[in-house]
Amino acid sequence: MLVQQFYENKKFHDFLHSNFILYKATRGVGEGDAVYERFSIRATPTVMVLGSDESEIDWHVGYGPPPEKFLERLDKSVKGIDTFKVLSEKYAKEPKNVEAVFKLARKYDRKYDQEKALELYKKVLAIDPTGKKGTTDYGEEKVTYTEYAEYSIGATALSGRSPDLEPMKTFIKKYPESNLLKTAYSRLGSYYRFRGEKEEATEFFEKYTSKYPDDPNVLNSYISRILRDKDNLDKGIELAEKINEIMKYNPDPVFIKNLAELYSLKGEKEKAEEVYGKDFMERKVSDLAYNLRDYAEFWVKQKSNTESAEAMMELVAELKSDSLSFVRFVADMYIKLDKLEKALEIFGPEYIKDYTDNSNTLYSYARFWGSLGKNLESALKAAKKSVELAETPYKWDTLSLVNLKLKKYDAALKAAEKAVETGGQQAARYKKRIEEIKKAKAEERK
Repeated sequence: MLVQQFYENKKFHDFLHSNFILYKATRGVGEGDAVYERFSIRATPTVMVLGSDESEIDWHVGYGPPPEKFLERLDKSVKGIDTFKVLSEKYAKEPKNVEAVFKLARKYDRKYDQEKALELYKKVLAIDPTGKKGTTDYGEEKVTYTEYAEYSIGATALSGRSPDLEPMKTFIKKYPESNLLKTAYSRLGSYYRFRGEKEEATEFFEKYTSKYPDDPNVLNSYISRILRDKDNLDKGIELAEKINEIMKYNPDPVFIKNLAELYSLKGEKEKAEEVYGKDFMERKVSDLAYNLRDYAEFWVKQKSNTESAEAMMELVAELKSDSLSFVRFVADMYIKLDKLEKALEIFGPEYIKDYTDNSNTLYSYARFWGSLGKNLESALKAAKKSVELAETPYKWDTLSLVNLKLKKYDAALKAAEKAVETGGQQAARYKKRIEEIKKAKAEERK
């Protein structure tokens, strides 16, 4: 068995050890190149399942999470479900069994052996030219074996050194309602974005965008061609502004960049800066910070995936080092992770040195640490300075809270009384602090 990349995954590793004798080959290392050549391996990661006689039983190219899904595929290989060996034997016995021919074609296709895949796809068309003998899954939809084979033949023709567009164009005309139609258009779009004559490309993209007028990716493929040609700029701007409207609640920077480039090509530098300047990127940074914050908060609450959560917290702190609310949030998350030192690094005495003349920041700092009963000496200095700069009842109350946590009851009571005195309609709220102080003082005397 040839294993790449995910060999170290424990579930994968345990599964293999319980079912196979393992052999790992890497290009350029030992016999790696010879193994790749022998089994016609064209991509990594590739897993080959071999028999005791080294015959090919099955293969799997590529890997995508979750690992459980990949293990399901390997388990089918172990059980002999639609393996290369099983399909080959069935095809040898029943050369006109369209299901076996089609599945075998896809096996080769997935291994990037296009020559063998193409030969078998053509046999599918010969066996079932009208597409009446079976279907295969395509996403959540179904397509006939014949339909998929014709699409694959078109895709292969497009991928050669001298691309032939006609098979894919024929597919589009023949199957205007196919579940593969949009993918077929996309394959042609990938070609015309950077190749082909301008007039021919324009004609194609006009049809493509009229077919899918509300798909930003489709519209942007036309824009890419316009940017390449540096012509028909007004059409490009029209398309780009439509994308902007479609995605106004979550604009994609790639699309916005293209709009700015179109404006620049027209000499409208101010418009380019308006859509893709400093304000745009600052909004994106802010949006990212909120997304990272939500992610970190979710996993800290779950008490799992905390290593990743912490990494995102550090990024938030870096992106929003000038934002009190974000810095305080990160410190709070560190406290919840029982990492007081990390909280102090980001929102401790060194942080508050830069805000000695900002009453509200001093207040917020003092309140945060006072509520936690941590870092109290620094919190006390901040609370005192906050009151000196701007006397308000809630700042007097915070000074009272910090003194209370330090068991400085007389100072706490004095500050609480000032909060009540200046509290107006909120005075009753601050009177509770006085009761709390008297109770704590009495308890200590006992």
